[in-house]
Amino acid sequence: MHTLKSPTPHSSSPGPRRRVLPPEIIQMILQYLADDKATLRACSRTAPNFCYAALSLLGRHLRVDTIYRLRGCTPLITKGAFQHVRSLELGINNKRVTPEECLDAYLVILGVFAQYRALNRLWLSEIPFHFVGHNQKKILRNTIVHLSSTVTEIGLYGCHFSSYEEMISLIRSFPLCGFLFVRNCVTEEQDTGVNAFTGLPEYQLSIKDLQLSCSSSNDLLIDVSNLIEDAALDVRSLTSLVCDVGTSKKTQRVAASVSTSPVEQFQVACMELRGFQGMRTPLSS
Repeated sequence: MHTLKSPTPHSSSPGPRRRVLPPEIIQMILQYLADDKATLRACSRTAPNFCYAALSLLGRHLRVDTIYRLRGCTPLITKGAFQHVRSLELGINNKRVTPEECLDAYLVILGVFAQYRALNRLWLSEIPFHFVGHNQKKILRNTIVHLSSTVTEIGLYGCHFSSYEEMISLIRSFPLCGFLFVRNCVTEEQDTGVNAFTGLPEYQLSIKDLQLSCSSSNDLLIDVSNLIEDAALDVRSLTSLVCDVGTSKKTQRVAASVSTSPVEQFQVACMELRGFQGMRTPLSS
């Protein structure tokens, strides 16, 4: 007759605990590797606690510049896959897509990032703001209001506005902006009275770095002074002023980078460097 033996009781003493670094410490360690993408990818495959921190640093910058990339990113963006993105470059130049279709896609992406409230750098390229319809204006204004609470760097490259005032209204709606880049933006020759950003709060901006482009050296001082005045830029905070003059094939660069009065130094540079040839020349006080 076989008797059943009672199982051997397990030891009540706890086993060795696996020590795990706090997420804050891991984040501080990986911050030193922010520019080393290969090492960050390797760290993301070592352990689950390193994976989340490494991926958050690898996904800080997102660039959408083709219609195929836009269609591929849209479902991921709406599902929250890009919550760690801090820099967004958005712009599509594709003749197969109508401006209205591009705007709808732009509004979806910008709307999601506006909900994240994590963007610090917003770069918009060749966006047809002059095609904004009546139904899109309200969505666009609400999106800009949410983005303006975090964005500190704005770039406008080749965007098309209904009027010069529309471009100024967009710039003035970002109170935290410290870097402004405007190049090759197109505005209608006559004010059409359509402003997609009417009703947005406007602020006096404390821009530290300003980069512009002008078609000719004769209009250089006029364009710079008009933008500073119309956009209500606080020149007391301005430390760097750079302007590219001419076409993309033959560009001349005039710059002032001083801590006292870059605007006055820039005016002197424009007067002295008529027919200037060369690249960036920082001026000292």
